[in-house]
Amino acid sequence: MTEKKLKIRQQAFALSLCTIVFMAVYNFSTWYASSLSEVPSFTFDFEEAIPFLPLSIIPYMASGVFFCLVFFACKDKYQLKILTWRMLFVIFLAGLFFITIPLRFSFTKPEVSDNILNLPFLFLKVFDSPFNQSPSLHIAFAFVFWTVFKDLPKWRIFLLVWLILLGISTLTTYQHHFIDILNGSILAHISFIAIPYRKNNLEHQNHRVANYYFLSGWIFISAALFLNQFIGRQGLLLFIPALLTFIIGFLYQKNQKIPSIFALRIKQNIRQLRKN
Repeated sequence: MTEKKLKIRQQAFALSLCTIVFMAVYNFSTWYASSLSEVPSFTFDFEEAIPFLPLSIIPYMASGVFFCLVFFACKDKYQLKILTWRMLFVIFLAGLFFITIPLRFSFTKPEVSDNILNLPFLFLKVFDSPFNQSPSLHIAFAFVFWTVFKDLPKWRIFLLVWLILLGISTLTTYQHHFIDILNGSILAHISFIAIPYRKNNLEHQNHRVANYYFLSGWIFISAALFLNQFIGRQGLLLFIPALLTFIIGFLYQKNQKIPSIFALRIKQNIRQLRKN
């Protein structure tokens, strides 16, 4: 058996394992939620302005294609192992939330007049459910997919754009609410922290630090939106520390040193916001 065939067999095994686990967790969570007498839903006020775009079903359905391709895009056995563990971590943790805090999609989905575009919507109507909403696995998977796709020598930009469109499509196909996107993003970065890449390699130390900042940024955004929803617009001030933490995370990810004065000013602003 050649090394290439051995690698393909391992990739196929990892794909099969994650697929079986996903189907088991997803279907069990759906069965459990559907057996409940009432499943709540949560939406932010601004979501009423989100349009329904039938054409966005194309990037939305691409998630299944990426789910299969990403395992064969791994450059070595170690990357395949990290990808597999992260996928399993995301699936199991999402399943735990699907069962303990079930949510459903509450908007009425308009009819799709185009017969061709209507086919994938009919597929979702049969095989997908209004449950298993938060965290969005489409979003969590998209982040995990990118950890592999970003290392590809070709098609990297194309895949990045497609993954962004995929994330947007979760809203414009009326499959997810915004809280699902936030929780999916948080879940993905928790998986990066819990299962780091090259843990003992100093070259990747800044990447690990970056994930803590990215996670903090998503938490700040979530807090800002919840405070705006229930208290008032002053909660949107938390977008400032969210933006700052994303910038710091980006600099760490690019292995750039953050100027000490800049970092000190950020810390002072965050302390001041907490006091207020």
